[in-house]
Amino acid sequence: MRRPALLLMLTVLAAPVQAQDEAFDPYANVAISDDFSALPKPVKAMRDKLIAATRTGDIESLRPIMEAQEFPPTVSYGGPDDPVAYLREQNDDPAGRPTLALLRNLLEMPYAILPSEDGNDSYVWPYLAVVDLAALTPEQTVDAYRLVTEAEFDDMGAFGGWFWWRVYIAEDGEWTAFVAGD
Repeated sequence: MRRPALLLMLTVLAAPVQAQDEAFDPYANVAISDDFSALPKPVKAMRDKLIAATRTGDIESLRPIMEAQEFPPTVSYGGPDDPVAYLREQNDDPAGRPTLALLRNLLEMPYAILPSEDGNDSYVWPYLAVVDLAALTPEQTVDAYRLVTEAEFDDMGAFGGWFWWRVYIAEDGEWTAFVAGD
């Protein structure tokens, strides 16, 4: 039994580690689009449900969407017990309207397609969450300023990536995240 385990360990240790130099580009396979008609049907359906929920003006309208899934979307890396209550607490309005406005603003931005090895790609709003912020075009920089202040954008540039709010919907239509942070 020890011999197979030792061989497995040696194989893993001998495998090449992905280079951490200028040849590695984490953004190489990301596609960006503003064509919502090109979204897979399940993704488009979830996006449409979320936008409709934002139009109600009541953050509780997100609850049935979350409860219809096997797992609620990640809304905090701390894993709150009640994701809707957590989102409501992110601002002073008990109806959660600023959070709903934010969600709609994100979903109306261009999106990125983040390929997955398992074939269930992720669709990410805004696309800015998964691109190199140091390489943005002037138009893309304006997109960033539509969502964050100049100071917030500068902080993200210094950090090396987008750490503001973003939305993930899997290709199968599962709403997987509405989260901020790195």
